[in-house]
Amino acid sequence: MLALALIASMACGPDNAGNQPVTLGQTVGVNTHYGSYGPVNHEALAQLANAGISFVRNDLTWDSVETEAGVYDFVGSGYDELVDRCESLGLRILFILDYGNSLYGDPDSVVSEEARAAFAAFAGAAAQRYGGRGHAWEIWNEPNLGAFTPELYAKLVRATVPALRSADPNAEIAVGALVFGTLSEITEELGMGLSGSRFLEELAATGVLSLANEVTIHLHRSAPPEDATGDIANARDILKQAGYALPVSSGEFGYSTYDPDAPPTGINYLQAVTPNRQASYVARMLLSNYGQGVHRSVVFKDTDTQDPEPGNLEHNFGLMAHDATAKPSYAALSTLTELLGEAGPPETIPLGEGEHALHFVRPDGMQITALWAEQNATWLLRTKGPGGASVLGRDGNDLAPTGLSDGVQLTIEADDGPIYLVGDVTVLRGD
Repeated sequence: MLALALIASMACGPDNAGNQPVTLGQTVGVNTHYGSYGPVNHEALAQLANAGISFVRNDLTWDSVETEAGVYDFVGSGYDELVDRCESLGLRILFILDYGNSLYGDPDSVVSEEARAAFAAFAGAAAQRYGGRGHAWEIWNEPNLGAFTPELYAKLVRATVPALRSADPNAEIAVGALVFGTLSEITEELGMGLSGSRFLEELAATGVLSLANEVTIHLHRSAPPEDATGDIANARDILKQAGYALPVSSGEFGYSTYDPDAPPTGINYLQAVTPNRQASYVARMLLSNYGQGVHRSVVFKDTDTQDPEPGNLEHNFGLMAHDATAKPSYAALSTLTELLGEAGPPETIPLGEGEHALHFVRPDGMQITALWAEQNATWLLRTKGPGGASVLGRDGNDLAPTGLSDGVQLTIEADDGPIYLVGDVTVLRGD
């Protein structure tokens, strides 16, 4: 066995050009679909706030706000209600300004000068109404799936950013929202758009990224969340080579609990996971991303669809059922934010292949190590002194084995991680 000190000398991921949020909790968001896509679920939003969520990412759809040229209805479209509810709960909103408007041409894109000017005016009206209150803006959603070339998307960004900054001078503005990795490469092979990496390279070449505060990528995959490490590094490398010191955010990343044995009622382009695996993957995703210095991590999504079809991937991504009943993933996220929401960037403890340990020190001085593996694993745990140390499961339940002061082995299955070593606990790798 190899004894490992709890405090490791290896620092966590890149400093992200100094833009790494101070605490883990500040990076955690959840996708919602309220306003034009349906009535505001007040209970679900309250549950997100109770779970320690910092912000929600929600579409602000152009054609629902502007149904008459030059007239913007933020009340009838449901957005005033959404903003009021979020602000009452202390939730910020990352607004996705998206999709076309048939008043100005193709409803699936914005490619003419007239349409760009109208879209920018809509964005400016939204910023005038909701700006200066801690909310942020993202221009379009997944533009690399055929709606734009990089050059046309750059023109939309150039038209929209000045309108946003005129009304909300200190606004955080995100661009990209690109499907990234293998899924986008398949999309390009099918002729349905460009891969995220190619789109980002060509977008960076236009110079438009100088107008943005961050770049967002979507990291959906069937593989475990640690598999996204290479895509995150790839996005950073592209930005670095182009001369941009912008932080990278994970704008969508989630796992669906649909029934793989039920008749498919949608395009199930990702493998199903069990509720237990979803819980493990969500917590590991947030930890892994934060350990790499990812600026934001947005979990897809808050609730399952009302009356979800068992064989539909899109209907079953939620942390909760539609009535806000918690799934195991909600409990896992709540435990993570309760224990580590106020903690800053961690140090990495080197373990065996596929094993991960991040050591945090909270502002109150409490030391906590998040420990997990991509396969079943056994560790020897030991505390140096009596009292003040515990081992907690992914849901906050007490896992502390007897004999911790003398050293005791603990085996967990991959889908049961992460566990949390609270206090003066040393981890030793078991062979």
